[in-house]
Amino acid sequence: MKRQIACILALALLILALAASAPARRQEEDEPTALAYYLAEGDSARGGDALAACRVRLDLPEDAPLEKRAAALVERLKEDPGLEGLRSPLPASAELAGVTVQGRQLQVDFTGGLDQLGGVDLMLADYCLTLSLTELEGINSVSVTVGGRPVSQQPVRVLYGWDVLLSDGSSVLQTVEVTLYFLDGAGNLAGERRVLELYEGQTLAETLAEAMLAGPADRELTALIPKGFQFSSLRIENGVCYLGIPGSSLALLPEEEARQRQILWSIADSFYSIPWVSSLRLMSEGEELTRFGSVPTEEIAMRPQG
Repeated sequence: MKRQIACILALALLILALAASAPARRQEEDEPTALAYYLAEGDSARGGDALAACRVRLDLPEDAPLEKRAAALVERLKEDPGLEGLRSPLPASAELAGVTVQGRQLQVDFTGGLDQLGGVDLMLADYCLTLSLTELEGINSVSVTVGGRPVSQQPVRVLYGWDVLLSDGSSVLQTVEVTLYFLDGAGNLAGERRVLELYEGQTLAETLAEAMLAGPADRELTALIPKGFQFSSLRIENGVCYLGIPGSSLALLPEEEARQRQILWSIADSFYSIPWVSSLRLMSEGEELTRFGSVPTEEIAMRPQG
């Protein structure tokens, strides 16, 4: 008899426990989740990826506004994902000041901490933030600042989700058709159609520049850009393509103004073959160039009509 009573009591306690946990489980199921990108280390990086994604809970009501969901997702990116081989891309000292939605662009501002990063670490943090936040409905681009200012004295970057490509480093994720401009036998600029293959972590601007510096595939065309010429930075933001050119590259330009103009236009026409580029800005040592050698850069500042 005592054994029966004990069994009945145990069953009653189990029913009460299940009943008490049901609302909590329903609440968890109602909470929104999001895809968050973290740094991948060692063998856990699938196929060698630098980043890996996992789904996280935002601990917010399902109808929470976009700004709150974005802020919650940034906070989750600061935490340990709790999965072997994954770690946060953000330093522990990176405190979120706030997020602002302007159209489809999300501005993320930190009070500090993020400016401790540099080089590849800063790039990967930008990539994780961009890939994660553009997964939120209504967001297609992200800009990151510290105290309302650019990080590490760099111009404020606006990254789109499609700027960041992830793969095993050997698979082509996207192909883009462009036109690169070189010199033909008559001494005029001639276009050469190319299909560029984009791999992990590559942007279209970087890939186009590499192809242009490598020279033409057509043997009847000749490269215009001097050997050793390099770009220090390349980015496309809101239709504007910023081309960083170090002083060492400018020193390689020929003395003839006519040839300088041909080089400048070969660069401009090549980048204007990207449909969403409407304007070019040439930068050097943090300042906008007004002249490319002796040629005014205002000549190529806007996409030619027609």
